[in-house]
Amino acid sequence: MHSLRSNPDVTGNLNMRKWFIAGVIGLSLMFLTAAGVYADVIILKNGQVIKDAAITEEGDILSCETSTQSFYIHKSAVENIIRTGNKSLFEQIKEFIKTLPLRVKMFVKNYFAVAATVVCGLVLMLGLLAFKFLWVNIRPVMGGGIKRRQINYDIKHLDADEKSVLREFFLQKANTLEMPVEDSVVSGLIRKGILETTRDQGQYSICGLLLPVALSSAAGKRIQPRTVGLPPDIHALDEKRKDELARSRPQFMYDMAGFYQSLQKNRPDRR
Repeated sequence: MHSLRSNPDVTGNLNMRKWFIAGVIGLSLMFLTAAGVYADVIILKNGQVIKDAAITEEGDILSCETSTQSFYIHKSAVENIIRTGNKSLFEQIKEFIKTLPLRVKMFVKNYFAVAATVVCGLVLMLGLLAFKFLWVNIRPVMGGGIKRRQINYDIKHLDADEKSVLREFFLQKANTLEMPVEDSVVSGLIRKGILETTRDQGQYSICGLLLPVALSSAAGKRIQPRTVGLPPDIHALDEKRKDELARSRPQFMYDMAGFYQSLQKNRPDRR
């Protein structure tokens, strides 16, 4: 069965789309609100008449914006507000945009704590998103680089027993060999990332649990015959060198060979 998992890219795109739609709706509401707060004429109780004023109601205070000046009037000083409605919505939106700097100043002045909290929240959210991006995308790359450098170091500092195990892949001309993973040298090479098992299930022999192992992808590119003490052409070995290599092979190779030979001898003939 295949498990259904959410795609991070799809989820991110959906979230961005939701924020975009919310922003458009918010701006639309702001513009519609702006269309309803403009007054052509303000009549004060002292008889003064103010024409073509853009009004924003902020509690008991009216923020008034004309083409020449900006000022504040308390509602108690206003006799009447006459809305002539002779300006188009487009004109009202243009005038609203012109007064945005003043409106932002008033908002910051009256709602500084709220604005600071929102800004801090946005900065924190962006910081967390950036950290998550770096953690998810860069950490594996950095970790992989550190692991490869460690494998390169370990390959350059192989001891004689480790080289003897790795030579088997060249001597037997095989990419995968069954080896006892409980052997200290084999398990050490697996732990270092130079060898890796290709199957989790195996069989027990006189040497312990046998599992098929191969050179890891990171180590296979760097281990050459000369790395493990072999010439580039194995067939060019003289008899003396062949004897030395035979004596230096891992002990478990001889133990396994003797074990299988004894099994073959003890097997009854089938006629």
